[in-house]
Amino acid sequence: MKRLKTISDKIFPGDLAFDIDGVVADSFRFFAETVRTDYGISIEYEDLTEYEFWKAMNIDEEISREVIRKITDVPLEIGLKPINGAVNVLSRLLNVGPLLFVTARPDGNTILKWIQMNLGLADTGCICVESTGAADEKLPVLLKHGVKYFVEDRLETCYILDQTPVTPIVFEQPWNKKPHPFRTVRSWDEISAMIEWFID
Repeated sequence: MKRLKTISDKIFPGDLAFDIDGVVADSFRFFAETVRTDYGISIEYEDLTEYEFWKAMNIDEEISREVIRKITDVPLEIGLKPINGAVNVLSRLLNVGPLLFVTARPDGNTILKWIQMNLGLADTGCICVESTGAADEKLPVLLKHGVKYFVEDRLETCYILDQTPVTPIVFEQPWNKKPHPFRTVRSWDEISAMIEWFID
C-alpha cells in the first residue's frame, strides 16, 4: 500500500482552502430535516452513510431533486445554516487574508452571497468561490490557486488529491467514516488548532 501524506506542522492560512457543502454549509442536515418534516420521510442525519445518499436510500427522486435544488439555488431564502464553529474560524481567517472555497456546485454566486451574509461582510472582495460543477474537477482549480491543504467531506475527492501537491483533510461526517488514510478533523475547533495564526 502506498504511503500517504501526513500533516506534522501548522498550516499557514494562505495554503488552505475549503469545500462548502458538508464542511461550511450544513446542507446534508438540512436535507434530512426537510424530507422528514415536509414530506414525512423517516430519516435521520446519522443515516446518511453514503455521500450520494439519495441513491442508496428509499427517497423519491423528485423529492430529492427538489430539496437539493433549494439548497443549491436559494440557500439564503431557505435558511441554510453554517456548520457549528465555521463562522468564527472563517471570520478569523479573513483577518489574515482572503478565503478560497472550491465547490462542485454548478454556480458559485448564490453560495457566495450566503457566505457573505453569514460572515457579516459588506462585500465579497476578499472571498473567492470556484464552482467546478463536478466533484472530480476540483484538483485543477486547487493547483491553479497554489493550495496545499483542502478540507473536504467526500472521500473520493480526497483519493483524487492523494499523490498531488494538495493534501486532503477529511471533515468527518456520517458518509466518510469508512476506513481511510487521511487526516480527519471532527470540528472547526480542530481546524483552528491546525492553523498557524501568528497575531490577528
